[in-house]
Amino acid sequence: MSQQNPTMIVNNHNGSIYLDTERVIITSSSVFGTLRKDLIKNIGLDRMKGFLIRYGWNLGINDAKRVLEQPFSSIREILSQGPILHMMKGYTKVKTSYLHIDQQADGTVKSVHVAGDWLSSYEAEEHLTQSGPAEQPICYTLIGYASGYYSSICGHTVIFKEQSCKANGAQTCHYIGKSLHDWDDTIREELHYYENHTIVDELEQTYENLLEERNNLQTTLTLHKLLMDELTKGSDLTSIALVLYEKTGISILIEDADHKPLAVVGMVEGLPIERQGVQHTELFEYEEYKRMITPIRLEKKTFGYCSFIYQKGEKQPAVVDEMILERVATACSLFMLNEKTSFEAMERMKGHFLEQILNGQYQAVSDVLQKGRYLNIYLDRPYYILAMRYVQKTSSEDNELFFHEQLLAFMFKYFQKDDGTLIGQRNGQIIFLMQPSQTESMKEQSLRLLRAVKRAFPSILIKIGMSARAENIGKAATHYEESLTSLSLATSSHPFVSFEEVGVVGMLIQTSGNGTILKKAKDTLEPLLTYKNDQLSLLKTLYYFLSNACNLEKTMEDLSLSMSGLRYRVKKIETLLGKDVRDPSYGYQLYLTLQILIVNGDLEIF
Repeated sequence: MSQQNPTMIVNNHNGSIYLDTERVIITSSSVFGTLRKDLIKNIGLDRMKGFLIRYGWNLGINDAKRVLEQPFSSIREILSQGPILHMMKGYTKVKTSYLHIDQQADGTVKSVHVAGDWLSSYEAEEHLTQSGPAEQPICYTLIGYASGYYSSICGHTVIFKEQSCKANGAQTCHYIGKSLHDWDDTIREELHYYENHTIVDELEQTYENLLEERNNLQTTLTLHKLLMDELTKGSDLTSIALVLYEKTGISILIEDADHKPLAVVGMVEGLPIERQGVQHTELFEYEEYKRMITPIRLEKKTFGYCSFIYQKGEKQPAVVDEMILERVATACSLFMLNEKTSFEAMERMKGHFLEQILNGQYQAVSDVLQKGRYLNIYLDRPYYILAMRYVQKTSSEDNELFFHEQLLAFMFKYFQKDDGTLIGQRNGQIIFLMQPSQTESMKEQSLRLLRAVKRAFPSILIKIGMSARAENIGKAATHYEESLTSLSLATSSHPFVSFEEVGVVGMLIQTSGNGTILKKAKDTLEPLLTYKNDQLSLLKTLYYFLSNACNLEKTMEDLSLSMSGLRYRVKKIETLLGKDVRDPSYGYQLYLTLQILIVNGDLEIF
């Protein structure tokens, strides 16, 4: 049967207009544009979109019912009537570019796929006129109409989506329509616009949400007050975790930045806890449990982690748990700040105490011993003085102080459980008074410290000088000088030097007749000391070359020189001195002479 087009009938006697047998009205598209604008203003863009889509859907269903009463011969003909009716009513001009219909054996529609363009869409034009360019496609009644019409004709849900729109800069309004089961997840967020939720329903849901939020906030604030009370009483992290566990029934884990447990409450023994570093609250799911974790932040750094552990068969994560856990993290950060402040204050007190010892500001040794006992350090035991100096490979004046504070904080933490150590500062160096342990020699302890610092701060060059073993705290100043002597002879290849290794040089330079020794040393190196070009580089090269037993490869590595550059310097040194520096007896004499100048402060090689 051929396609029949609808007929428009105007009755001038009673002011009615009919499209076939259905009465219709004609109104200005600008009025509809005003309605859209007012809807956006009063109920918001999202609700307006749902309202217009459902409005169009009902228009499409209504037209589909009328068309189905007509004797069309095929589904394709019936579907083609929708665009015709749409155009007759002035909504838009429809240009279908693709239509595929998959039918069952009984003639029912299995699926449909259609695409095309809406030309001169009244919605796009009015939106541009009333509101200006849009950020996304906005032909909502056209989408709803096409979806409602096709769904009624095909006997199952068909959803249209506008891919591009003239209102947001496209040439035409391009659409795609498919059976719902043929769409992927991209259509999911559009489906709720077809559901008829009234504002009353939304208000009821909003009220329920607000009530839940109020209850959650009340619970959170109550627990927060309990946590603050525990902090005020001076409770530790385990006590804080216990209070929280009693109120929530959720297992709690508090860790430091290296994931070492600080407090564990309510967890089953042996549960394998995965290490997780996060920047904000996250929920992780594992085979045996779920873990909600949030960082403990302090001074813009992560100092640890708080976690709720949910085991199978126990209480599972709730929305309020995230709010509670973040309050726990806040309480932990306050606890850690208090601990950090107290610890640093104590360490600075110890540093000041060490400064007083080195300056000899106590009248009697007994005064020193008594104050040491107050600080839980027993200075009647043997000790060593260590001096540490560092150089940053890349540094600026702005970050030098910040880095020094970081290094000091590392030292404080490193010796946190060592009561037999005092840490101080002098002339840009870090000074230690350390007591030997029963399991390690002082050299082993010092080298372990050196390795730890290098791991934590790989960008610095560091060296340590250690005094001889000391028995009398009253002679600490003398042993401090010994540590400086040792420090002056340390190099990048030999970063640790003890006073025992300094040997005869230390004794010579500390004798009363050291003026003669220094004059002899300067006379020996006079050709290098008076050389105008690159004097310091040649002296440094000679010292490293001799300290490495004339090994070219090792010296080249220490000085970051090429082999040809090193050979040139060695040749230049031998030319100026007029002797072969590889000669063992002469080389040893030169090495000793350089050490004397370094210890006396006449030569700086670090």
